[in-house]
Amino acid sequence: MKIGEKIRKRRKELKMTQADLSEGICTQAMVSRIEKKKVKPSRELMEKLAERLAVSLHYFYGEDSVESRYSKTSQLSRLIRQHLERREYESVSYLISSNEELISQAIGQDRMFFEWINGLLYAYRDGESDKALRHLLRLEEMTKNGELRIEIIDSIGNQYLRQDNYELAEKYYQKGFSIFSEWMNYEKKAKLLLNYSVCLAKQNKYNECINKVFQGLSLVISENTLFLLGDFLYYKGYCLEKLGQKKDGLRSYKKARTIFDIQKNENYAVSIQLIIDRLEKELAEND
Repeated sequence: MKIGEKIRKRRKELKMTQADLSEGICTQAMVSRIEKKKVKPSRELMEKLAERLAVSLHYFYGEDSVESRYSKTSQLSRLIRQHLERREYESVSYLISSNEELISQAIGQDRMFFEWINGLLYAYRDGESDKALRHLLRLEEMTKNGELRIEIIDSIGNQYLRQDNYELAEKYYQKGFSIFSEWMNYEKKAKLLLNYSVCLAKQNKYNECINKVFQGLSLVISENTLFLLGDFLYYKGYCLEKLGQKKDGLRSYKKARTIFDIQKNENYAVSIQLIIDRLEKELAEND
């Protein structure tokens, strides 16, 4: 049975119309053409259709097909990123070790992604920052992809930052910032801008720091997201306070606390409230 026939069969089983299947994914005409075997769909499109039809890609291609392995690799990468965002490095380590066969078959950008994850595990699971740096520096030379390269460069900067080597950290953050492109994922750019801001703040470069903070704020606000918004607002407040603009700094701290309250990030919210209390007391004493 051909792919188009399998899509039609599964769609009928779920009592879906072509319009139901195509909604938010492609045009109804595209689904019709696929089912009539007039067009060969891309793997990306097939992944979306498979998800809508509640089946895996190997339902259409076979368990051992290239397309099926591609789908499994993509799903594993997404799962790893979810744990990475929560800094659950033991979970990331388990996913890597339990999918060794699949990872061994990865090529190109997918292979580089898993190598990057190994570098992060050296640093955050094993505590071997020097080993992580050597691995990431080699990997950065080999990586051509723009978004992944930015993530690797950001990770190199983070390792130098952890070692209090601010000069080299700033060098790599600047390198990453210099290759930003409009098409790149805003989250990757926001992370690098935030880490760049932290590095500048640690060097008491408050005017330069606030410049990067404003760029970060503009980026996340344009995306209508709370992602890192609280962090950028905190560093805006921090820089303004250090520059002697305590009232403006206080307003930024309060906005940051509100964001962390919304996100239910109690640790950050409590920490910032202590800063707010201190600043309010200082300002009251000076009135």
